[in-house]
Amino acid sequence: MARPGAGARVQDATPLNALVMAPDTLIIAYTVSLLAAFSGLGLYSHFLRRRFEPTPTEDRIFRCSTCAFVYTDDADVDRSRCPQCGTVNESIQF
Repeated sequence: MARPGAGARVQDATPLNALVMAPDTLIIAYTVSLLAAFSGLGLYSHFLRRRFEPTPTEDRIFRCSTCAFVYTDDADVDRSRCPQCGTVNESIQF
């Protein structure tokens, strides 16, 4: 007489063929995951760098024609007096 359950095989919860992937699928998954990781790191680095960079000012840059001193003044000023020698100068463009 056979005992109940003695000859029965226990089935796995996941079939064996669900764990096997084709090589081309593995290569594509690996490549896509690496590209996503590098893109995420690049975006993180970009936003981190932007946060710590100085913001551009609206000031105008002036160079004195007499003493060659370079200085800045407000954006609404067309001509500015040199703080070293007092000469009035026009703004310069780079």
